Amino acid sequence: MYMMKTEIPFTRTGKDNKLKLHEAVGMMMDCCQFQEYQEKKFCDYLRTNEIAIFLFSIQIDILRWPEFRENVTTAVKIYGCKSIYGLRRLTMRDERGALCMIANATGAFFDLRQGKALKIDPSEFGIQYDEAEPMECLPRKIPIPPESGEKGSPFPVTPSSLDPNGHLTSAMYFAIAGDALPPDCRFNRVRMEFKKQIKSGHAVQPVRYDTADSRHVVDLLDDEGTSCAVAEFSTWRDGSED
Repeated sequence: MYMMKTEIPFTRTGKDNKLKLHEAVGMMMDCCQFQEYQEKKFCDYLRTNEIAIFLFSIQIDILRWPEFRENVTTAVKIYGCKSIYGLRRLTMRDERGALCMIANATGAFFDLRQGKALKIDPSEFGIQYDEAEPMECLPRKIPIPPESGEKGSPFPVTPSSLDPNGHLTSAMYFAIAGDALPPDCRFNRVRMEFKKQIKSGHAVQPVRYDTADSRHVVDLLDDEGTSCAVAEFSTWRDGSED
């Protein structure tokens, strides 16, 4: 397990003084990266064999949105490795230890030399698994509703929105999808299925589908109309804080 403590800064909050969704995702992804560096044998194995871990899917359940200047602890636990996938559980807790957010993330091992997903043998790097906190995990795939969707404003991908691999950061996918939601949309569960990396010079076209059961599905398309990622915003329990 790896933990990092953060005081929520002004720049990560919205007009309601609460942590923005994409900023929460960024904190979780940073925690995952630091955890990877902590596992030296695992990290050396990845670097030596030119293997990267790309986020494949994530589900975030929100119990409460942390606020400006609140101290939170973000933690990640690796709880399994299956075929091409690494499984992680992430949490964000307040100073009392109460859960604010919990997430299930699936990463795919990717051979950079051959340009394809890779099955690995966990015994080769002896990583220590943790017991993950329980949560209801929905399927990774998010179907696109059959009805027509509403196009939002295209987002041009510039160098400032890229990660060290030259791809759009995971947090920015959530920012683009979130900006396509209806005004004053409320949700406390969000899922994202990643399909294709988006690089600089392209534009992301969000297309939103509003379903009869009050879900909002946002398909993120590239310049050629290919789906690069699909997000789903929904309500998983009553009584969640605004």
